[in-house]
Amino acid sequence: MDNKLIDDFASKVMQTFSLPSLGVGIYHFGSNFSKVYGDASENSLYPLASISKSFLATSICKLADEGKIDLDEPLKKYWPDFKLVDTYAQDHLTWRDALSHQSGLPAHDLMRFTNMNKHDLTLKEKAEHVGYLQPNHELRYKMQYSNLIYAVSTYVMEQVINESYGTYEQENLLDPLGMHNTYINHHEAPRERIVKPYIREKGTTKEVPFIAPGKVGGASSMLATISDLLTWAKFQLQTQKEAADKITGQRYLPQSIMQPNRAYGGANFAAYGFGMMMEDYRGHKYFYHSGSYIGYCSFLGFVPDLDLAFVCTTNMDSTDAIFAYAYQVIDEALGIRETDWVDKVSKIMNKKLANKEAKLAALKGKNAQPVAASKELLGDYENPGYGLVTLSEEDGQLMVTLGKWRFPVVVNADGQKFIEERLYEHELLPITIGEKQVAILTEPALKKPTVFTKVR
Repeated sequence: MDNKLIDDFASKVMQTFSLPSLGVGIYHFGSNFSKVYGDASENSLYPLASISKSFLATSICKLADEGKIDLDEPLKKYWPDFKLVDTYAQDHLTWRDALSHQSGLPAHDLMRFTNMNKHDLTLKEKAEHVGYLQPNHELRYKMQYSNLIYAVSTYVMEQVINESYGTYEQENLLDPLGMHNTYINHHEAPRERIVKPYIREKGTTKEVPFIAPGKVGGASSMLATISDLLTWAKFQLQTQKEAADKITGQRYLPQSIMQPNRAYGGANFAAYGFGMMMEDYRGHKYFYHSGSYIGYCSFLGFVPDLDLAFVCTTNMDSTDAIFAYAYQVIDEALGIRETDWVDKVSKIMNKKLANKEAKLAALKGKNAQPVAASKELLGDYENPGYGLVTLSEEDGQLMVTLGKWRFPVVVNADGQKFIEERLYEHELLPITIGEKQVAILTEPALKKPTVFTKVR
């Protein structure tokens, strides 16, 4: 690919999407290119977020190829104390189900943050807390993306190998591939090399404090330089081509049906393998996984027919710039330049965000008021799955602590109360406050609130 075209495209992406930095990496027919633009360097570390799942899934499939586990055996066989609210799912959830997001549990992502309130949980404690989360479907009914089931899978894997999953991945994946600038957990990485996180809020780019995702294992814990991430993408491309007769090859086969991740590419089908998504694009099978965390986004993709692998990283929160990059790279490999992907994606993204803010504004109403704090309501409230939320007072206003953040409670003209939170994006979480309990709609897919009981 023409390096000048890549430079020009990177500049346009950064300007259009207001990115502080952008790392790009491309492999195509034996040629490699990687570069970091903006306020970062080739040595900078970017959180990979959910791309971490591809490392965990690769490790688990490697263990299956070695005969140490069976993908179709229940997790409970390997961790007898495993518990779920749905006892049938508890007894029958297999590695295959877990790695393809078919546990019956919705995301429950807020639980990762509420359980950071007073102190972060260990990986084992998080896996145990998952046992109290409400399902919304039966086992294998449909795909529902779950960071938490990947965290559980990480802990169960550790019971099989009798060591930390990080040690296993370091020795069996990172070291053999020469990925010496990849770190399993945030606390292991040199802090000064991690790029600063940013979000877009009310049309401005805003730096936010770095918050580690906590101990969620192979769900979203890793960091890497752009060149190391490209090495991983090339490994995935090569493995997909060569491992068809191994269990590892099943990672790239449809295990569960999903909606196309974004409407941009006009996919006719989409599926999830193990730690890998797949779609069709312009008649080619296209594999990928994105990652998003507070202040960061990352992307890994490859197209076997084109001998093409590509990655990108940025320190901007929840931006679809990574998808504009992905489709543009594939089009360049195909010699197609009929679509300005930066323009197309930015317009769709901006419209989507504007519609969302308009709906939130309508829900909140023009005359929403802060809820006054009353002393008898203040304190800690606990749920066995979600952990603690704390009600406190700030300048007379009621505040709710979700993890390490405090957010105001507002009430609209209809008397509905909401926590106005900004973890990933602007959201209004409905909250009902009783004498000894609060109920918060922590997981919209459940269509019922999670109850927290006052403990102090």
